[in-house]
Amino acid sequence: MKITFRKMCPVIILAMLLVAPGIVLSEEGAVPPDEAILVKAVMCESTQKLVPANEAVVFSIDLGRIYSFTEFDPVPSRTVIYHKWYHKGSLVSVKKLTINPPRWSSLTSMQLRDADKGPWHVDVVDNNGKLLKTLRFSITD
Repeated sequence: MKITFRKMCPVIILAMLLVAPGIVLSEEGAVPPDEAILVKAVMCESTQKLVPANEAVVFSIDLGRIYSFTEFDPVPSRTVIYHKWYHKGSLVSVKKLTINPPRWSSLTSMQLRDADKGPWHVDVVDNNGKLLKTLRFSITD
């Protein structure tokens, strides 16, 4: 069975789009994104050398502090993102973070008190108010 390039071309293009979704194809060729791309967002107990340590969705109140970690790659230009911390659906804190090219990792934290047990979430939001990711987690005994 002979397979021609003409028949395989749509399959190749589809495969390229699936493998590299951050690249938009135009008549001029590949164009890099014009906004920062969130590649990782996790809750963790700490960081070690800018890497999240002990990622989880349930944390003990005994930790005393928890962290929200975000990584962006690429970051085409200096911009601002926000980590919005919510406890039981109520906004508790908004942390403004500046991220810079070519890639950037950011970290915010929340000190824990006994009253902080229960459901939490952190919304990662861009400078235009666009929700990039919601991280849901709980604080327990």
